[in-house]
Amino acid sequence: MANEVERENPGQELQTREKQTVEREGTRPGVVFSPDVDIIERGDEFLVTADLPGVDEKHVDIRLDRGILTIDAHLAWNPEPAWTPVHTEYRLGNYHREFRVSEEIDGAKISAHMRDGVLELHLPKAERHRPRQIAVQAG
Repeated sequence: MANEVERENPGQELQTREKQTVEREGTRPGVVFSPDVDIIERGDEFLVTADLPGVDEKHVDIRLDRGILTIDAHLAWNPEPAWTPVHTEYRLGNYHREFRVSEEIDGAKISAHMRDGVLELHLPKAERHRPRQIAVQAG
């Protein structure tokens, strides 16, 4: 497969990217990773996407408590104990990520959707923080 990629993109080498482990997390068994996220600001909301490969919507816990948004997720499956891979680059583990959320966000209207291992969090801005159009009147 590497040769196929090299032919399509000459001179570009494949690079392995390591998952970041959560170093201070010691309350959960096993390895805990910090999922990669993108945060996009739209006029009326922030959109957070988090990569959670191997996780389905039943295994995601999202909480907002005292201004801290927490995402915890665990794999929907565990390999058999006798599972002996020949070669691995993908490490298995659970996920944990925290964000401080400002008062600009309407916490009661936060929504989440999961598809193909990608979590989408919609954090709507409170009405007073949304951009608004101001009409100009004559005279």
